[in-house]
Amino acid sequence: MPYVVEEAFHPSHFGQLPPEVNELIKRKSYKKGSNIIFQGDPAKNFYYVHNGKVKATIVRPDGTEKVFAFSESGQFFADVPFFQQSNHWYTVVAIELTTVSEFSKDDMETIIRIHPEFVFSLMQSISQKVWMLSNQMMTLTFDPTEVRLARIIVEILNRKPEGIQSLSITHQELSSILGTSRVMVTKILNDWRVRGIVDLRKGALSINDLQALKQITAFNLE
Repeated sequence: MPYVVEEAFHPSHFGQLPPEVNELIKRKSYKKGSNIIFQGDPAKNFYYVHNGKVKATIVRPDGTEKVFAFSESGQFFADVPFFQQSNHWYTVVAIELTTVSEFSKDDMETIIRIHPEFVFSLMQSISQKVWMLSNQMMTLTFDPTEVRLARIIVEILNRKPEGIQSLSITHQELSSILGTSRVMVTKILNDWRVRGIVDLRKGALSINDLQALKQITAFNLE
C-alpha cells in the first residue's frame, strides 16, 4: 500500500519532448497573468510546458475560485479533457512568463502515424495523473488535514529538481489546493515551524526536515 500511494501522489515529470515531436508542434509564449484556457471552452488543444508555470482554477457558480493544480516545465496540462473530447472544466493562467507547445487533433494524428512510441509515453503520463487524482479523492475523504497538506507539499517538491526544498507558495494558495481555510493551513504550518520541520517567510516555505514531513504523509498507510 505505501508503494501505491507514493507512486500516485508523486508523479514524475514527463521530461523533454522528443526532438522529432518538438519540431512538429508550434510554441507559444504567455506573459504573467495571461489566460491560456478559459473554463467552459471546447478542449481543442492540450499543452506541454517548456518553461514557466501555470495554475488551473475552477470558478464556482457563486463566483468563488479554487486553485486545484499547477503545471511547470516538463509537464502537460489540459490533456485529460482533450482526449475526453469535452469542454475544459477549469481556467488556466500563466503565473510567470511561460512557453508552451500546443497540441491539436491534427498534430496528434500526425504524431500517431510517425511517432507512435510518443503516444504510449503520453498515455502513461495521463494514466498516472488520473491515478493521482483518484488517490487525492481518497485522502480527501479519509485523512486529516495535516496529512493532506503534507502530501501536497511533498508532491510539489517531488516535481522540482532534486535537492530543492523550498517553495514559492502562499498560505492562501495551499488552502485553495487543499480545499480548506487559510487559517487552518497557517495553524498547521506554524505547528510545523515550532517542531523545526519548516521555516516560514512571506510567500515562501522552506522544508528543514523532509523526512519528518514524509512521516506525516504516511499516516494510516502501514
